Amino acid sequence: MSCPEVLAPAARAELSNRIWDLVRDAEEGRSGKHEVLLEPGAAAATATLAKPAVRKLSSLVSEGEFFREIAASPRILELVAELTGGAKSIYLYSDQVFLKPAFCGSEKPLHQDNSYFRVTPHSHGVTCWVAIDEATVENGCLNYIPGSHKLGLINHRAIPNTPHHVPDVNFPLGEEVPAPVPAGGAVFHHLLCLHSSKANHSAHPRRAWALHYVNGEAHSPHREYKKMLRVR
Repeated sequence: MSCPEVLAPAARAELSNRIWDLVRDAEEGRSGKHEVLLEPGAAAATATLAKPAVRKLSSLVSEGEFFREIAASPRILELVAELTGGAKSIYLYSDQVFLKPAFCGSEKPLHQDNSYFRVTPHSHGVTCWVAIDEATVENGCLNYIPGSHKLGLINHRAIPNTPHHVPDVNFPLGEEVPAPVPAGGAVFHHLLCLHSSKANHSAHPRRAWALHYVNGEAHSPHREYKKMLRVR
């Protein structure tokens, strides 16, 4: 499901500025309260391109009220409630910023979010992927396999020495379709929907904030409700 504007222009601009501040802090060794992952070959890329080589920042909501307010914005939560079965209570399972820097942003291989999260029932969670910059085919927008959530949770295998899980099946999964998103817009996807993003070889960064929500009746072996932020 695509929504062309979940962030007002002023909020998107403020979010953009704050994320650049966090990236600069991470590059200088001040990671704050969040986990930081660097791009493969980050040192060389930063030295030659003078571009941020941070791949991912986790748990922006821990950075302050501004981020929590966006995560709990009524516009987003109305759609989350609808997509997770009319949930009365909604929790933020986790959140991550994917930087995809210009010229050196690496791919995210095909996967299902629930290969990591293990939320049950599968329909009780949803990912809201907010585009901070315009996400295009050239700079690495998401790609989806339509209808793949109907396959159920498929087997995945870990790629050694990476944080990635990829499908481990012996049948065709379908064709990937790109899903460009304007800056300030978002796509919402089922936790079983197969998706990926390609490498960014363009001159434009492709930053996105992925907010993963579950309703109050969901379960996961990786999260306890008392350790999650209740947003509704």
